[in-house]
Amino acid sequence: MKKALFAVLFMFSAHAFAGDAGCGLGSVIISKNTKGLQLLALTTNQSFLTQFFGITSGTSGCSSSGIVMNDKEVQYFVEINQKELSREMAQGHGQLLATLAEMKGCKNSEAQTAFGTFTQGSYTNIIPASNTSAAEMVSNLNNELAGQKDLQNLCHGS
Repeated sequence: MKKALFAVLFMFSAHAFAGDAGCGLGSVIISKNTKGLQLLALTTNQSFLTQFFGITSGTSGCSSSGIVMNDKEVQYFVEINQKELSREMAQGHGQLLATLAEMKGCKNSEAQTAFGTFTQGSYTNIIPASNTSAAEMVSNLNNELAGQKDLQNLCHGS
């Protein structure tokens, strides 16, 4: 019994004794920050894979850097900057467009330039009318990006 307990503690010790089991169902249910309860929370997260799904979807107290939350961040960014962003997309360059490119995974200047060229060339598909909503703009952008394998390779995660 002692060996089994030691093995469990050893496997999870880095997380459990850090004082926080991370995010996931265990962390939502067990909020008291004692070592024993945090170990139980961590074990629950690991056993039911709730941490994995929470990180991916941005639920169960997980950070907003999950895939779903990234889409929400892009949506919000486009809503706030839609008019100026539309102009920069038509031009193929600009600070807001570079920020959007970075949000879509285009981290270096080569990838951001390619993203700008892509949005300029696909402008009428991304923004088909002057009254295109921000949600439609993001949806159209994502649909157009889906067919751009070269750009997806440059912009990991587009």
